[in-house]
Amino acid sequence: MDDLLIICPNRRWKAVLEAFLARTRHLGIREVTASIHALSVGGSRALLQTGVDLANAQADRFNHCLLILDADQAGDERDGPAIQADLSSRLSPVWEKRAAAVVSNPSLESWLLEAHRVFARIPGLRGVDVRRWLSDSGHWPMNSAQPDQARHAVKELFERHKVPLSAANYRIVAAEYPLRFDRIESPSMRRFIYQLRDWFLA
Repeated sequence: MDDLLIICPNRRWKAVLEAFLARTRHLGIREVTASIHALSVGGSRALLQTGVDLANAQADRFNHCLLILDADQAGDERDGPAIQADLSSRLSPVWEKRAAAVVSNPSLESWLLEAHRVFARIPGLRGVDVRRWLSDSGHWPMNSAQPDQARHAVKELFERHKVPLSAANYRIVAAEYPLRFDRIESPSMRRFIYQLRDWFLA
């Protein structure tokens, strides 16, 4: 039986999660045998509707399961923590305490932008002061902790610099992301790391 099943909305999420899980020492966990399943269609909205059933169908193959999605694409008026709590409660009859949900609020891009300096590793963004560009373009004022619409900010950044909005480029950021738990501000990302440590502490 493998350690962990992760079900996520798309290939960009999968690339980021694969890059994170390859960095077990930085996450503070042991080596993990994991399978990451990215939905081919429907994204976070489909995952909210079908993710629990997909997870339950594989409960005898994995010790633990995480459902991960974006709050801003879920098609649900509830906030991220409410969606997260609902999914976790729906998983518990089959998985008990072996499964959980993580809802990025508002999106994966809000996680990645905490490491905005790492974006300079992406071909096409080398030499670009990403934080300054996002401020000057109005997406992320210097006096704000994070942009209001992180997904749109990253999309606009990539489009203006003719950089593909690809899983490969998201993987570059994740591979160099400074995984310092004490410096991560996103509650959902902290929950993701905390949950991994709770299950797989080194």
